[in-house]
Amino acid sequence: MVRCGCIVLFLVHSMISGAAAQDLNTVRDDQINRLKNYTLDAIMPSGLVRDSLVLDGTSFHPATPDAAGFALVALSALDHLNKLPDAEQRVEQVLSAYAGQRAGVAPDRSADGHFIHFMDVNTGAPAPCCWDDSYTPIGTALLVAGAQFARNHFPENTTIASLAEQLTESVNFNNAIHPNLSGRIYLDMTKAGGGAGGTVAPWNEFMLVESLALRETNNARALAVKHRWLDTEFLPTLSYDGIPTLTDNFGVFASGFWVQQMHFFNGDFRHSAEFETFFRNQQEADQLYSDNALGEEFRYGLTAGLIPNGYHADRIGDHPFEVFSPEAVAAWGDMETLLDFYNAQILSPNDPRYKYGLVRVSGQQPGWIPPDAGLVDHLFLLFGLVESLDSDFFADRVIPALDPGDYNADGSVDVADYEFWKSKSGSMVHLAADGNSNGRIDAGDYTIWRDRFGGSGGTAQKVPEPEFIQLLWGLIGTCLLIGARNRFRSVSQSSDFR
Repeated sequence: MVRCGCIVLFLVHSMISGAAAQDLNTVRDDQINRLKNYTLDAIMPSGLVRDSLVLDGTSFHPATPDAAGFALVALSALDHLNKLPDAEQRVEQVLSAYAGQRAGVAPDRSADGHFIHFMDVNTGAPAPCCWDDSYTPIGTALLVAGAQFARNHFPENTTIASLAEQLTESVNFNNAIHPNLSGRIYLDMTKAGGGAGGTVAPWNEFMLVESLALRETNNARALAVKHRWLDTEFLPTLSYDGIPTLTDNFGVFASGFWVQQMHFFNGDFRHSAEFETFFRNQQEADQLYSDNALGEEFRYGLTAGLIPNGYHADRIGDHPFEVFSPEAVAAWGDMETLLDFYNAQILSPNDPRYKYGLVRVSGQQPGWIPPDAGLVDHLFLLFGLVESLDSDFFADRVIPALDPGDYNADGSVDVADYEFWKSKSGSMVHLAADGNSNGRIDAGDYTIWRDRFGGSGGTAQKVPEPEFIQLLWGLIGTCLLIGARNRFRSVSQSSDFR
């Protein structure tokens, strides 16, 4: 049954929709302009980026590396839309700050390059008590992915390219992967380097750490667990009403931001038809659950963000106060529902609590408005709006997907991949992006490598062949020769009888 508060909100929604509903282009332009102001206000004079902004009052949150990664993508998007003439210079400002190349700014990092989670917005030193003082692999990964995204968007800017490369090369993501090769990735790193404390298992947003680790020179751990993160045959799923969704726990559904972050930041996800199917599945399950289980007329969007008593990663079956996120709906690309959110929520466009765009709403407390908005949650609203205008914008700029056959993940399909394949042949380590259903490395993986070697069709270079394949061709040749001799002998005998 629909709750009383939901009925009231729906009636208000209907009245507003009928009286003063806005068209998509008007709403989209309004929201993009508000989100531009949000991005600019989050970037401090130091170049560091606040993790969150207070919606009506003075902001106090520290800076984070993940907020910077999101801001770099946002600046690129605003430049693409001609909304920010100095976006390129602001990208340089942010990159130089996190690379430690601005006077008085030296972000605190671990020995293997991971950034401290929360830092002083002016200096990059650890934030004062009592913010998390761990070193964050996922926050660092989002920063590096954002830097590479900006480099791809501004390909002629050598300063951006150099700073992005410096940041990328200064981090050892392979160290964030647990050495027992179970596929688990550390939540935190120590100051001295190496992981500490808790870990996460596949599959979640930490796929980005694995993807970046694969692209490093010393990537032994990442290569060993690649199949656990990048091969959909090995990933745990949980179905809602027959719709399979990705998860890292067979008993708990994922929060929407897991797949949304990978959709906007990770080419290994974005350029995989299998992963993008799970992106759409997550939306379908979320929407269906909100309709069936919660009796919602149009609202859905279960993802991380503020709730009336704190912060929570909302998901199917676990959503205190029934909080719904228009940011998540935008990231799904559902502009129709986003319009419904807008026409039900923006009763007064000048309300300072909406100065940065639409906010999360509670089905149980219709009058609640969150006091602030986390950048890494809120900017999904911008990303979805941009993608509704240019469906290829993010796909063209995320880190390129690994090429099938690039088994050592060094960016090219070459003899080194053949040697890696040969050394693993017969083992149960899964190599190919579209290899064998049983997970065993065999001739099918060799064929994938051979077809990619030296270019399309493998025509540019001589293709080495493993001994057993050479032997197989020899046996085939012998059989053909024997067969030909037998046929000749048979024909000869037939001629004698004529």
